[in-house]
Amino acid sequence: MKNRWNSAEAPTGDLELRAYTSRLIGIDPTLVLHGGGNTSVKTTVTDPFGDEIEAIFVKASGFDLGKMGTEGFTGLALKPLLRLAELERLSDPDMVREVKRTQLEPTAANASIEAIVHGVIPLKFVDHSHADAILTLSNGNFPDTVWADLFGPSIAVLPYVKPGFDLARQIKAFRDEGGFEGCEGLVLEHHGLFTFSENAEDAYVRHIDLVDKAETHLSRSFGALTPTPPETHDAVALAKIRNAVGALAGSPVISRPACSVPADKVAALAEMSRNGTVTPEHVIHNKPFPAVIGANPEDGLAKFAADYQAYFDRANDSSLTRLPLHPHWALFETGDIRSFGPNLKRANISADVIRTTARALLYADAAGGWQGLTEADLRGLEYWELEQAKLKQTSKGPELTGKVALVTGAASGIGLATAKALHARGAVVVGFDVNPDTPDILQGSGLEGKVVDATDDAGTRAAIDDMVQAYGGLDILVSNAGIFPSGQYVAEMDDATWGKSMALNLDAHMRLVRAAIPIMEHGFDPAIVFTASRNVTAPGPGASAYSVAKAGMTQLMRVLALELAPKGITVNALHPDAVFDTGAWTQDALERSAKRYGVSVEEYKARNLLKAEITSNDIANAVTVLVNGMLRVTTGAQIPVDGGNERVI
Repeated sequence: MKNRWNSAEAPTGDLELRAYTSRLIGIDPTLVLHGGGNTSVKTTVTDPFGDEIEAIFVKASGFDLGKMGTEGFTGLALKPLLRLAELERLSDPDMVREVKRTQLEPTAANASIEAIVHGVIPLKFVDHSHADAILTLSNGNFPDTVWADLFGPSIAVLPYVKPGFDLARQIKAFRDEGGFEGCEGLVLEHHGLFTFSENAEDAYVRHIDLVDKAETHLSRSFGALTPTPPETHDAVALAKIRNAVGALAGSPVISRPACSVPADKVAALAEMSRNGTVTPEHVIHNKPFPAVIGANPEDGLAKFAADYQAYFDRANDSSLTRLPLHPHWALFETGDIRSFGPNLKRANISADVIRTTARALLYADAAGGWQGLTEADLRGLEYWELEQAKLKQTSKGPELTGKVALVTGAASGIGLATAKALHARGAVVVGFDVNPDTPDILQGSGLEGKVVDATDDAGTRAAIDDMVQAYGGLDILVSNAGIFPSGQYVAEMDDATWGKSMALNLDAHMRLVRAAIPIMEHGFDPAIVFTASRNVTAPGPGASAYSVAKAGMTQLMRVLALELAPKGITVNALHPDAVFDTGAWTQDALERSAKRYGVSVEEYKARNLLKAEITSNDIANAVTVLVNGMLRVTTGAQIPVDGGNERVI
């Protein structure tokens, strides 16, 4: 465990120091994973009347401990906060409301659910993490003396109670009994670690030292037990599983590879995973247990659904609304582990939690068992009214959330605009393009660029397989790659120009769709859109290589619409015209085309009935309408996006 304290970088000022050491804790995922920790500092502030009042600044809900500055802390008046701990009972919603009353700034974000806990601890700086090593020892089958042997008498150990007001009362009782005298840290079983001091550096360094001792003990006792990188699946089989999980969820899901464990450990890890999550909040991210998938995935998912329903029913509480019956993670008999989430962010969080869980379970297996939280405790957290309220407030996201899209020719023009439009509407988008800068052009969470030559069948298949491994399947295919060859009359046509146009503007589209169909059969509302051309319905002289290829593509679309309708895949084509912000149009090409029509370049650009300049975004918007469900019963259609062309009409 690395001590990142740097005296030269450490600021002065209570809140600035608090933010500094918080970031040192938060940037280490073995300490803090997706909101799994919080910190505070007690200080004084001056009120509008010039009086100094005692205050505590606690990490605010929704902020990233590893990235935030002082803005991530909510100030609370300490005395009224501490009075809340004197109450015998306080429901969690009432606690949130009453803590809100103590805020120094009424419009600030809600303080951590453990704000009262931080207030009760009678020291200035308080650090709390869900350190992997501490939780592995807490949940594993280790002797009761492990904490005393590792840490000595200055570290106290408290049994698990639910976070929130119950935990605040427990810490208050510990304080009132003199527990903090000579105490340098608190281990909360199945929950995490608290350290505290009047000095920011001391609280932080003590935290790191304690976790380091736990890590060292595990390493010396069992070696470095770490899950390996994830294995690959058969792409079609993976798409089927994703589809089945989405059916249980009632919406599309993203599936992410997490890690792999030895195949001979799967049965043991699956059994241990039924005995509680690593730390309470993990049940929110990953439910109380995974699905276990063998040779027949449907059986594994059906068993998960039945087991989860029974788990919910045992609550015997009519006030609860059961969450969907889909797993958030699956342990395959091969040892591979994947996550499933309603969007990429949730799937990534789940995958991160899986890696922590798998590592802890491997150590527990070596130690002889796992003794996590009880089912009742897990259910109490998963269906905690505060968490239920958060879920109800969470937006389902834009209309394409949970879907995976592939766009070819995505590094410029129509392809780039389409990739961005689909991504903005919630889809995970992978763009293929021969441009070597494609990964730099398309980058971001859920927006990925791959260098792929559309005429390379093997390369295209491999790239599709990679994206299925990464996200679980394919729902939307926009076949857009193409070129506009130099204008030649047929009498002057050279074989190279003709062949190049056919290879990219026609043949590559057939090969792309051929590779994608077996996967898209298992997509969510699968849709294919071809970018064809106005030249299909109204060709011009000197553009035969382009026009014939695009006409062939359109005929391919029509045949595919017939063939794929029984599989529920819609197939349509767009016929853009005069879209000049694309890579297909150079200044020379524009001038040649304008010359053929006997007009200027400017006149050529606005040669539609609406006298409108057609942009790549106009085409992207049309693609979106064809894939977002608004035209769910439209297939085999040819839609002009050209401002109105007299010859076409």
